[in-house]
Amino acid sequence: MEYTAKRVTLKNGKSCIIRRPERADGERIARYKKATSGETPYLCYGPEDIHRTPEDEIRRIERWNAAPDRLRLLAEVDGELAGVAVVYANAAESRLRHRCSVDITLYQSFWGLGIGSVLLGELLGAAKAAGYEQAELEVVSANAPALALYRKLGFETVGTIPRAMKYRDGSYADFLFMVKPLVG
Repeated sequence: MEYTAKRVTLKNGKSCIIRRPERADGERIARYKKATSGETPYLCYGPEDIHRTPEDEIRRIERWNAAPDRLRLLAEVDGELAGVAVVYANAAESRLRHRCSVDITLYQSFWGLGIGSVLLGELLGAAKAAGYEQAELEVVSANAPALALYRKLGFETVGTIPRAMKYRDGSYADFLFMVKPLVG
């Protein structure tokens, strides 16, 4: 998918660069995934599930950057990785190719600055330009900040997946399935 890097001003007045990851980002993306997975109970994985090495991340960066049907973006503030977001095809079948999924994570220290809105806005614009007609995501029903962001960007809840995620303590979390039309 095509994307040209951008610089935006955040709510706190700082500058944020939105760009595709490069090979040199492999190590810090590996650290980022491990760190963010431990900061919130709202991700599908915990730190114990993260096994990718920096070399694995470099290979993933190369695959994603070469793919015509997906895009991975990162946000940097003062040279520090703040967040990563992705959009990818839901399926290869012709009847499903109009749909894509989006996903975003941010370090907690960067929550509330507008980075999530910018990253998702960029992804949705690129997805629409690539021909996707509908964006979809799943979110933990208790994740109020994420729900507010997704609703602000035009996503609507169309269903619930009860007990979609099970925590180590035996408790569960429901997922809300949300959809945003990109055409019409």
